[in-house]
Amino acid sequence: MLHTIAVISLIVFFLTIGDLIYHGRIEKIEDRRERSAAAVPLVQGILRTILKASGVTYEVEGLENLTSIPKEEGVMFVGNHRSYYDVLIAYSLVDRPTGFIAKSEMKKIKPLARWMEYVSCLMIERNNLKQSLKVIITAIKYVNLGISMWIYPEGTRSDGASEEDMLPFKEGSFKIAEKSNCKIVPVSMIHTRDILEAHFPIIKPQHVKVKIGKPLTVSDIPEDMRKHVGSYVRDIVIANIKDLKAKEQDEKKA
Repeated sequence: MLHTIAVISLIVFFLTIGDLIYHGRIEKIEDRRERSAAAVPLVQGILRTILKASGVTYEVEGLENLTSIPKEEGVMFVGNHRSYYDVLIAYSLVDRPTGFIAKSEMKKIKPLARWMEYVSCLMIERNNLKQSLKVIITAIKYVNLGISMWIYPEGTRSDGASEEDMLPFKEGSFKIAEKSNCKIVPVSMIHTRDILEAHFPIIKPQHVKVKIGKPLTVSDIPEDMRKHVGSYVRDIVIANIKDLKAKEQDEKKA
């Protein structure tokens, strides 16, 4: 319960006092990429503090697959999604301006929505095809500007029995990579649901494992699979989840 109270207090502080302190400084930056680059470290700081207050630790395999890509290059991160904490850990890992494609309901929390806009997040209305298309077009523009986009192609948080029980990846979101020719970086996480969603609303300490897969472009995918990029990348994310779990089992036996 103490972890839960600490996290709620931090969120309230960031969305009130923290917003008052930093909002004006970020708002003055007109260039989209520069604004995102300035806002991301501030957001990372509060999210890492929330992770610490939650008792959440994490270890990352394959970080070299990200650091090998020039920081001025926009990429498309693709991950599995089982918890709100996926986003906190994801933002703690990125080394470049990065926005998320998030559900439009987040707009209701005005200070949060403002900071999401600062880091170049885009809000999508899942049942509005026209608006969704506009979001994809904007995301392509951002990637071409050097702002990376992080997407969860399942479209919502999965509550399957295990991380492998993922929903199908929506193919439309992969137009971002297809049209911008950016690298796709698959990211797999295990144990994030055990922090909160498995026993909501109580937050419990957990050790999360992350694997950053090798980057690929649409042109790297076999030609007969290029109409199903989502399925192809989903298989990679699942394979890396299985690899994380196998190594964890080996560690327990050792």
